[in-house]
Amino acid sequence: MAQKHHAFSNRISGIPRRCADPGSFCRTKRCAPLLVLILLFSVLIILMVPSGCVFGSHTDWLNQHVTLAETIRRACLEQHTLLPGWLELGGGANGYQFSYYGYLRPDIIVGCLLPRIPMAYILITYMLAVFLASVLLCFFWLRSEGLRPLFSFIGSVLLLTAGCMFQMHRQIMFVSYMPYLLLAFLCISKKRLKWLPLCFTMIFLHSFYFSAAALAAVGWYWLRRDGKLFWKKYFLKNFLSSGILSAAISAALLLPTALVLLEHRRGGSVPSLPELFGPNPVLNNLLFNEYGMGLSLICLYAILAGLSRKAFRPDSVLFLLMGLFGIFSYIMNLTLYIRPKILMPFVPLVLLLCVRFLQSESEKTAPEKKRPWPLWPFAVMLPVVLLWFSQEEFIWGLIEFVLLLVFCLINRYGLTRRLLFPRSCSSGRRTGNLSTGSVFFRNLLHCCLCLLLLLAAPFRMCLVTAEKEDWVKASELYPGLTEADLQEAADLEGDLTDPLYRSDSLTEALDSSNELLLPWQTRSAMYSSVTNQLYSDFYYDVLMTPIQIRNRVALLPADNPFLLTQMGVRWLETTADQVPAGYDIIYRSGENVIAENPDVLPKVYFTEATLSRSIFDTLDPYDRLDALSRFTVVGDSVEETGSTDSTSDVTFSGDASAGLSAYQSFMKSWNPDLSASPLPEGLEITETPFGWQIDAEEKCTMTVNLTQPPAGQIILLDFKVDNLTSSAVVMDINNIRNKLSDRFAPYPNGNTCFHYQFTGTQDEGPDQLEITFSKGNYVISDVRWHLYDTSLLNAKSCTPLKTDTEAGGFSSPVVISGTVNAEQSGYLTTSIPVQNGLEILVDGKPAEVETVNCAFAGTHLEKGMHEIEIRFTPPGKTAGCIISAAGTAVYAAYLLFKAVKKRGV
Repeated sequence: MAQKHHAFSNRISGIPRRCADPGSFCRTKRCAPLLVLILLFSVLIILMVPSGCVFGSHTDWLNQHVTLAETIRRACLEQHTLLPGWLELGGGANGYQFSYYGYLRPDIIVGCLLPRIPMAYILITYMLAVFLASVLLCFFWLRSEGLRPLFSFIGSVLLLTAGCMFQMHRQIMFVSYMPYLLLAFLCISKKRLKWLPLCFTMIFLHSFYFSAAALAAVGWYWLRRDGKLFWKKYFLKNFLSSGILSAAISAALLLPTALVLLEHRRGGSVPSLPELFGPNPVLNNLLFNEYGMGLSLICLYAILAGLSRKAFRPDSVLFLLMGLFGIFSYIMNLTLYIRPKILMPFVPLVLLLCVRFLQSESEKTAPEKKRPWPLWPFAVMLPVVLLWFSQEEFIWGLIEFVLLLVFCLINRYGLTRRLLFPRSCSSGRRTGNLSTGSVFFRNLLHCCLCLLLLLAAPFRMCLVTAEKEDWVKASELYPGLTEADLQEAADLEGDLTDPLYRSDSLTEALDSSNELLLPWQTRSAMYSSVTNQLYSDFYYDVLMTPIQIRNRVALLPADNPFLLTQMGVRWLETTADQVPAGYDIIYRSGENVIAENPDVLPKVYFTEATLSRSIFDTLDPYDRLDALSRFTVVGDSVEETGSTDSTSDVTFSGDASAGLSAYQSFMKSWNPDLSASPLPEGLEITETPFGWQIDAEEKCTMTVNLTQPPAGQIILLDFKVDNLTSSAVVMDINNIRNKLSDRFAPYPNGNTCFHYQFTGTQDEGPDQLEITFSKGNYVISDVRWHLYDTSLLNAKSCTPLKTDTEAGGFSSPVVISGTVNAEQSGYLTTSIPVQNGLEILVDGKPAEVETVNCAFAGTHLEKGMHEIEIRFTPPGKTAGCIISAAGTAVYAAYLLFKAVKKRGV
């Protein structure tokens, strides 16, 4: 009986398997797939990134990864360490709150060696190299698994176009470990197990959040490869020991980071049973979604078809369950939340299953009982594709479904031979009777057709995903004033980096929140996934700072006079038309300016005017703003020193009700006289029993006039927002933004009460409010207005610390030092957030660190002149460095032993 045609991979040429010329032709043949992969990678990047843009996203990449890389590099150079313990972000923070964004990562180390090159360009180059290396290493790994070059090529292209690789220019830690994970797979397949600890270490250094999932993927791969031998021979001796050794080598990063995560951990929502065990019919954990595996239908086909093949069944069951149920993501996320992004380390294993299945099916011949290329999976895949009908991926998902079906039909029934050579088929000629050139031509066409059917849709789907991206223009990389501008301003106006004061930026507040342009510049803003919760609550809840984006993890500066004064923001980068009251322009560069307010509170000062926390907690939220402006809020253990009227330097303590009766607030309610301009087209405002209902067909702006604007007063406005749709609600008033996140936001901000602060000059107040409404339907209710005299912002009597720290004089572990004269007992008050590892030394002796003003470090001082030193040492850093040194020594000794043993043999 004549055999069926061979696999389409074997028909790519009519040349015998053993090459007649083992020299140049064979080498070219081996290199051809790699050259084509490099070409496809280059074409894909060119097509993905629009003209004038760089390989980076506005989402996270610009406002976290680039700026933090720059800030971490600067801290490394200034503190002469690769593990800076203190960063002047967020009022002053443990540097390990930012370690996720680059500590010990190769691009940061290279950046330290090349300080003149902007980190943005180094980061782009590194991530492109990581991307390409992942694709090429995938090819080598698949080849090491015994797959033919054609199928290894298919697997590599599927990795290149996988939705998860979209994160190479967005949340880079989701995938930056990928080449090292593939190297770990290669070490196992080639039995080069001595390099496993190094591969694991690089995974830890690139993305410790994903390291548990990556190790789980390695363990599953090893178990499926070696079966019971894995448990008997490799689990303890190689897998577990390599994991422990690599964790020890990385302990200088992992241990202090673990402690800071425990200190500032956020409580995650507990998922419901349906979320954990309810099936996910769209399979977005597995398909298309760039925040999951992001694979294409060909992988789903292989998983489903693999259920009917004994050799593939365990992998198929596991990957299908991962796609269906959230419990797997929940466990690998260490029960923090259900997010399919944690499944990304399993992408290479799914691709291995996919290409193995393709190769095994293509090699089936007629004597085998089961017909290859089963069609029943398409009955399952079609409903899954149809459920994506409302997404951008739907059309190309449907096209891929059709192309994949055609591919299976062609290879199941040998349609290519009949379509390309109908005459030879009808006359009953066998393929072997054709000339070598005809066979080569036919096989080449067949191979190209199959590759086109398999890879065209994934390639296009990758571009569809890229079209959703908000790419960064080259001109947006470093917005606002440059370092040269700030240096020129410093030369003209004197030092802009007084250690007692901070600087912030209202220009591109999100993108610049982690940026320190000048050495030793200090900021109140920060954007990190690890945030001091006390400081965050003070920033947004106590000071009523507007929440400008869909999460409240980012602490963004705003034109809030209470925030700017309390946090000692003396210098502001802003535009000429948005200079807050009390600030004077000292430098201009185009539209941007630097403004200064020398009357803000210093970062460290002594005061006798204190108010007990028990009294503070009983006050109305607006009265608390008044209290913070005139007093330092301390614990209830201070002995009463007297109580007079609230304008003097007084300590209120003892019984809360008695103290409250003596306390008088200067915050005033206000009922303004308003008149509105005609409503713009597309905007309707209707008064209802529940408030004012806003119906905006599109984003639009209206003007409200204040008939008698108060001069020299801060106008405070707040109202509740009830969203009637699932979309976000955004309202800008005089360029001050508030946002309520959409219903499905991954980190909802819960901002249902919008706060605004408007300040005029001493001679005139703001007479107009420009209100911009976002598209949507929502209700505004409980509108409240208050007034506060701007002169009271500086009513607190305080004595600034006389610093002996040079500008930018952080010398680990000293944060700031100096002397202060206490004319009577009182409190040393700082605006440095209280945190583990922070010490206050008074006259060389450790003092008790107390929480003052709800979130900051302070201590009680007796009358007299005192030497003050504030120090910070990251908890666990010393122990981590010792463990890392020991782990590195053990690994080096192990490698030396292996080398000596091999040479001796």
